[in-house]
This record gives sequence, structure tokens and C-alpha cells, in this order.
Amino acid sequence: MRRLNVTHMFKVSVALVFALGAGMNCGGCADDTSDNGSAGTYSDPQSTDPPWEGAATYQSGPTFVAHEDADISVIPDSAIAAAKQDLHIVYNHTSHGSQLITGMNALAAYPAFGDRYAWSDDGSVGLDLDDGGIPSDFPDLSQGDSVDANGDTPWVVATRALLDDPANAHVNVVMWSWCSINGHDAQRYVDNMEKLVAEYPDVHFVFMTGHSEGTGEDMTQDGVHYNNQLIREHCRTNNRILFDFADIEAHNPDGNYYWSANMRDNLDYDGGNWAVEWIAANPTHDYSLLTTGTGVDGFDGTSGCAHSDSPQEANLNCVQKAAAAWHLFARLAGWNPGA
Repeated sequence: MRRLNVTHMFKVSVALVFALGAGMNCGGCADDTSDNGSAGTYSDPQSTDPPWEGAATYQSGPTFVAHEDADISVIPDSAIAAAKQDLHIVYNHTSHGSQLITGMNALAAYPAFGDRYAWSDDGSVGLDLDDGGIPSDFPDLSQGDSVDANGDTPWVVATRALLDDPANAHVNVVMWSWCSINGHDAQRYVDNMEKLVAEYPDVHFVFMTGHSEGTGEDMTQDGVHYNNQLIREHCRTNNRILFDFADIEAHNPDGNYYWSANMRDNLDYDGGNWAVEWIAANPTHDYSLLTTGTGVDGFDGTSGCAHSDSPQEANLNCVQKAAAAWHLFARLAGWNPGA
């Protein structure tokens, strides 16, 4: 078993967020429920509270990166520098997971930020984030929702192969993301994540929720909200790291909540589109300029945010997720926002 010598201000067991190929589409994964088995039982199926409002903790307990953590202006330069120096990340995803990458590219290109948010696949420039860095025939968690004779999912097998290779001894953050989480076995997911957490205690594995599909807070077993809540409860109970993909897109930058209004993955909801509305009300905010590029010399805005590119303002989804990703990286490198 590999032991990586990485020091942090707070101890985490492992961080994993897996997503492949920024330009890949989801294929048929939304309907890929084959070999799912039976899901586990979620402890509070009647809860309709907005997910994890104010639940993030830092030094002890679970570390949740959610909508409250989408403000990049509060991250100190020293934390960004530490993330670039200390972290070696692999991230596998299909199209929805590519939203982080699209947003990170926008942050890196925004003239006012200089090279603050620079990153590269090999770490030669800025943050070391190997996009699609885990070889696998199953490019995301949704397509990898099956088990072999040992009860291991394909993404667990692929992750082990990567981490057991001496050439990858520097890797200390692993990330896999979902395509559609609807109809999949979230209990299987957290159980298999726990295998990796136990086997590689010096690697950060980041748990992740799944994107919105217009079903609101419906708690049908194995549905989107049910599975997201199961993952959140698991992470809270077991003191895990969670990148709450769903919670980030469920809120605008002012913290207003839209998931319960049958929000879709392009930020449409029953009544409008929250990105269109927020940018119209905040046209000079950095996040509006990052999204539209209006009036910014040498920068055309953010485009190509998978599943969130129409209307154009919906690219704000990628901007917010990238900002939250930098929160995650800064915290994995030792930053404590609560200090």
C-alpha cells in the first residue's frame, strides 16, 4: 500500500472526484441503470429542507464545498499558492463534470486575474490537474455503476491501478463525477468510495453529488434528490470531503435557492432562468463579466459550458463551479476559512 508524505492543517481521509474528457457527452448514461442491484436505505426520506444550508465545517467533521464556497475573492493568495505547490490531482468525467474544467479555463483566461488561476495537465504551469487522468473503459460514475465478483465498481479498480503504479506516487487527490445520478445506486457509490478511503489514507478522495434534472426535491428512491441527500448524509456522518455539485448549481451568487422549483441543468426553473436574472441585476460583477465578457478587452466570456450553454448567461454555472473547485483545492492544501 502506498503512503504519500503530504502535510495538511486538517486531516482528511481521501478526496475523490472522477470525471473523463472535458468534451465527451453523456451518451446513454441517464438511462444506464443496468446491474444496479438494490439501493441502501436513506435515513430521512421526508426531508425537504434546502440541502446543507450552512453545513460546511473546516477543521473537524465533514468538509463540504457547496454554494457558500463559490466566492473566489475570499481565498488568500497563500492558499492558491499552496494548492499549486502541494496538490497533484486526477479528475475523470464526462460532459457534466467538464463544467469545472470549462469554468477553470475561464478563470485562467480572465485578464484581471493574471496567472492566479493557472493550471495544466502535467503541473508545468500552475495547478497540477490531470484532466481524464485515470485510464478506464468507464468514464464516469454513472457508467461505472456495476460491480465485479469482488463487489468493486470499475472506477475503484481503475483508481487502484493508477495509485498502485509507482509512477503515480505523487497523486494525492482523486476526483470522479457523475453524468446522470438518476436511477443509480448511491449506496453502492459511497460503499465503494469507503474502500478507497481505507486503502489509501494519504490520498484525498472527494465525494460528489449529481446535477439537477428538473425533478426538484422528489425523494423517490434512487432518484436525483434522494441520491444526493444520501451522499450528503454519508459524508456528514463519516466526516468526508464533499464537492456538492448539485448545491452549487441550485443557488445563485446571492444564495437564493432554485432546486425546489424544478430547476434544470441549464438553470431554468419554474419561472425563469436564475443566471439570466442574476446577470441582468448585476451586470458589472466579476462573475457576470466572466460569463459574458461584456466590455472586457481580450476576453470573450465563458462558452461551451456543457448542458448549460443556452441561454448564454447559463455559462455562469461553470464559473461558480470553478470558483468552488478552487475553494476545494485551497482547503485540501491546508487553508481554513473558519480560522
